[in-house]
Amino acid sequence: MTKFVKCLCFKIIAFAVVIASACSSDDKARTTGAAVRASGILPVQIVTTPTGYQLLRGGKPYFIKGAAGLQYFNEVRLAGGNSVRLWSTDYAEPLLEEAQRQGLTVTLGLWMPHNRSGFDYHDQKSVAKLMENLREEVIKYRNSPALLMWSLGNELNMHIVDPNVYQVVNEAARMIHELDPFHPVTTILDSSLNLADAVRIMSPEIDLLSVNTFGGLRTLPQDLQRFKWTKPYIVTEFGAKGYWESDSTAWGAPLEQTSTEKAVFLQERYQESILADSTHCLGSYIFYWGQKNEMTPTWFSLTNAVGEKTQAIDVMYKLWSHQPAPNAAPQIRLFELAGKSKAKKLLLQANETYSAQAVAFDPDGDSLTTRWEILPEGTTRYTVSVGDDSPLEPVPGSIKQVRGIRTQIRMPSTAGYYRLYVTVSDGHGSVATANQPFRCYE
Repeated sequence: MTKFVKCLCFKIIAFAVVIASACSSDDKARTTGAAVRASGILPVQIVTTPTGYQLLRGGKPYFIKGAAGLQYFNEVRLAGGNSVRLWSTDYAEPLLEEAQRQGLTVTLGLWMPHNRSGFDYHDQKSVAKLMENLREEVIKYRNSPALLMWSLGNELNMHIVDPNVYQVVNEAARMIHELDPFHPVTTILDSSLNLADAVRIMSPEIDLLSVNTFGGLRTLPQDLQRFKWTKPYIVTEFGAKGYWESDSTAWGAPLEQTSTEKAVFLQERYQESILADSTHCLGSYIFYWGQKNEMTPTWFSLTNAVGEKTQAIDVMYKLWSHQPAPNAAPQIRLFELAGKSKAKKLLLQANETYSAQAVAFDPDGDSLTTRWEILPEGTTRYTVSVGDDSPLEPVPGSIKQVRGIRTQIRMPSTAGYYRLYVTVSDGHGSVATANQPFRCYE
């Protein structure tokens, strides 16, 4: 065989090996335009503009008008929303399919354990197993046409003891970019922005930052500047004032806003921060779309347990669609127990009867009804488990008489810490809520 033929054969074999390797690699196959078109994927990218940053989906500007929650996706769409946020891949397949049916996109969470759970981000075996799990999840869901972006962890900076977590976040983001070049990668900080500088320095593969913030939303753009964050960001949770930043009773029970106060609170912050920072903020997700027991059954819930909406959804409807919401929710003007409102030291005697009232009105003129109940919050001391989502059982026999907006409340027979709740309903799928904590003594 001549030297020329040998050389030619070697080149042909080498070329064939390269082609075979490329074709056999599932990770790289989707980098072709044909594969993207075949899967129905709309590539998502972040581009710089003369004034800042912009999110593009399928080459078109895409501002996130999203809701964080696991149900009522149809109502998100009807309100003018375009996206939902999931915290992990639990039940991701049916939720991605439902989002696609409703024309919504999904920011899909890839769960990473927190330091406080005992996970050691210096343990190479544990990290390797975590990376393999993340790899499998990305490969499984990367072809979903509803996918908007990946979110690594949730508030990993909370109670952190080892900032090395953000080195692992960076490695995970790099891996995701190799597996899926068509969807950005983010990670989420809590409102303290603790270790924002660690993300900036140790996680350069992150395409944008995400922040969960409530009372602090108003100053978020300035706070990010203070941490020298210059990339784009989104707000992955916002809504009512957090229980950790609210006034509280003498025994530590936080005072919750009425549903009407929550609506005003979140509207102001959405307009003053999310809409105002058009150079860096690419959108947001309101929290929580549905009903969730966290501190109370109503604190962050935008609906009640059967899906009836509160005024906060009306606000988002107007902000997203620029149209007033149909069937406006009732609004609460005054809520009192024993003649006191927002009381920080309300002490009531066991077995005694007290009056309560909820002054409310309906913008549509609908007739209103009220439902009252007392839920326990501890007997020997005030105890509420924030991580416990199980519903509380109402105190039986406590509501003696209801007349319109007023009722007579019989105190529990057992001393302890309680909270009186009222739900005002218009009978057409909209409600208003309020509550007042109190201490019962014998």
